[in-house]
Amino acid sequence: MKALSRFAIAHRWWVIVGWTAAIVLIQILASSAGGATYKDDFKLPGTESQAASDLLAGANLAEQNNPTGTLVLHSGKGDLTTEPADFVSRAKAAVCGVGAAHVATITTPWGTAACTAADGRDDAAPRPDLISRDRTTAIVEVAFNEPKPSDSTPKVVYQHLKSLRSDTLHIEFTGDTFDSVDASTPALSPQTLGFLAALVILAIVFRTFGATLLPMISAAAALGCGLGLIALLTHAMPVTDFTSALAELMVIGVGIDYALFIVTRHRRNLLRGMSVEDSIVNALNTSGRAVLFAGITVCIAILGLCALATSFLYGVAIGTSIAVSLTMLASLTLLPATLSLLGRRALPRSQREALPSDRRVTLLLCVIPPVCVLFWALYVLRWVLRRATARLAARRDASARPPLWTRWATFVQRRSLIVGVFAAVLLAVLAIPFFSLRLGHPDQSNTPAASTSHKGYDLIRDAFGKGYNSNLQLVVGGSRATDKAFLTQLTGTLATVPDVDKASITALPVGKDIAFVTFKSVSGPQDASTVHLVENLRNNILPPLHKGGDTQVYVYGDTAVFVDFSAALAAKMIYFVLAVVGLSFLLLMAAFRSVVVAATAATMNLLAAGASFGAVVAVFQWGWFSEPLGLGSGGPVDAFLPVLFFAILFGLSMDYQVFLVSRIHEEWVHSRDNHRAVTVGLSETGGIITAAGLIMITVFSGFLLGDGLVIKLLGLGLASAVLLDAFIVRPMLVPSIMQWLGRANWWFPAWLDRITPHVSIEGRDDTEAPAKLEPLPE
Repeated sequence: MKALSRFAIAHRWWVIVGWTAAIVLIQILASSAGGATYKDDFKLPGTESQAASDLLAGANLAEQNNPTGTLVLHSGKGDLTTEPADFVSRAKAAVCGVGAAHVATITTPWGTAACTAADGRDDAAPRPDLISRDRTTAIVEVAFNEPKPSDSTPKVVYQHLKSLRSDTLHIEFTGDTFDSVDASTPALSPQTLGFLAALVILAIVFRTFGATLLPMISAAAALGCGLGLIALLTHAMPVTDFTSALAELMVIGVGIDYALFIVTRHRRNLLRGMSVEDSIVNALNTSGRAVLFAGITVCIAILGLCALATSFLYGVAIGTSIAVSLTMLASLTLLPATLSLLGRRALPRSQREALPSDRRVTLLLCVIPPVCVLFWALYVLRWVLRRATARLAARRDASARPPLWTRWATFVQRRSLIVGVFAAVLLAVLAIPFFSLRLGHPDQSNTPAASTSHKGYDLIRDAFGKGYNSNLQLVVGGSRATDKAFLTQLTGTLATVPDVDKASITALPVGKDIAFVTFKSVSGPQDASTVHLVENLRNNILPPLHKGGDTQVYVYGDTAVFVDFSAALAAKMIYFVLAVVGLSFLLLMAAFRSVVVAATAATMNLLAAGASFGAVVAVFQWGWFSEPLGLGSGGPVDAFLPVLFFAILFGLSMDYQVFLVSRIHEEWVHSRDNHRAVTVGLSETGGIITAAGLIMITVFSGFLLGDGLVIKLLGLGLASAVLLDAFIVRPMLVPSIMQWLGRANWWFPAWLDRITPHVSIEGRDDTEAPAKLEPLPE
């Protein structure tokens, strides 16, 4: 690490130019490749949903897997039995000629318009089932011609079709595809808000422009390269569309945090009298090692998503880990280069003036006697004033109380049992809602009440029943798929199943040896009873009807797909958690040469994760403060969010654990006094950890202003997790346990020491002298 830091300092302009050139080159390559082309590779091997999807693809019916959006028409006057004002022709004219809309067909109660047909409609057969019983509400289905429309596609359709609204015809847009299409664009994006909030906090911490700006530059450089590489990655593999937002969130947060820890150590070294170059080298050799180790643990945690064997998450894991890796690289190369340019201006002016001056006195001033006398008079006066000021400051310091974090660290040392029990009980209480966590897919009732998707959902629920919002069907494949007798038996059996809306059952052959049986549930899409309906059909009702033949019947549709997705992730989650926790445990054990420290870190991180999950459940499922946050209430949590959330949270928690324990371990190596080591480590890192936590909280909270429910929930969960971690776990629970355990913290069997590779996180601090330890303040 010393060699790397000295290289960055000696070739600082080359390092700065290199990063600038890398950003420009990567962005040019990404632009030349056509920008980012986000797409999902949503496959669930071994599930009924995937079997049905493969069956349709093999029969050249893959377009049946394409997403659809729902328009809900409501008449203020009269009924909708007859077509209102040439709606079909007007709808086709509005979107079919727009390439960015990617619309394939528009299915209405009065006929179907195909965007590939030359005339106004290709199917004039009426669909009375799309009109409500009171004839005031009708449903229009918009089918897209691509498997995964881009984020802008639904908004284009919305902007063109909302023009069909009138005083007598209200139109709302609902379904997953039209989520957030009418969301207003905030004046400041979440990313910009996060940067500004971080800038304010850094300015308060550093109190100098240069030191405040450098962490922002480091994060911006990593972000510029990272987003470009993610855009290129989308051309090599499927990457889902929220990857870039997640990468921005991570880079802004950890990038500023990493730079904060290094700059803080550098400033402390300068105040101890080190030269600028030696100070930077020492900061990189101590805090820089911790940054490297913490970044590796974050990448390991995020890449652990690949252990779930779900292709949908591969692009998220790889893209985000690339961005975090670049953040580490920028902190270890670009940051020391810019710090060397900044010099002593990394300190506030008052602290710079207190340091010995490194300016040379020009002897030429003494050539002219009047100037010489004046110069020495001013020099002596300045010396007298500085001595007087120093004495006054020394008297104030002697009577002043110790710094806040020194007092807190001393209090934790003396009252470790009380502080530890309080923190543990608080986290345990906050984790109680976690045991009510229900995985699934939230429907549009969880979108903001004023949104068009929520209004459309309510219109369908009131006119057709809430089960109409569910998307369920049976896909029948085989020789009996077009057998009327078999389909009659199938629909008759389906009509006897509880929670199936009998009036909604419709059998429709769609090709050779393939048929659909569409139906609706009585319960809503996200209700637990709908999940039980899908499981009952698959396990009990349908197998006897096609057992032993060449005909297969699969339960399919969006609702069934998300049931499979939730089950697949839930089955593999334990392996994912064990992999992430196990690898992190091994890394910490090798780094700190302690089994207890590694086990404590893993346990504390799991407890913090449970408490933050509890906050998500309380807000989203129980509805606490959900409406002001625009999160809805009463719905299940998307199945992939807990694993994604845990991967990010565990990595970030390890960051703070590494920074705290590395300083404690450094002091332990010097003094072999556990109580002193914990107290010194907490007093010197507590303020920086809480400042870094505040930056992360503001960055993550900014994503509550985003459009998608996924990003909102991630922002809420991660902000609450960092709040608990930075203000409860690290400054209270971890030091309390380490104070209580004493020298047992550093237990490491000899046989394990022989087979474990030696890894040094904190390196050697040249500013510390183990033989001269000052007593801790009383």
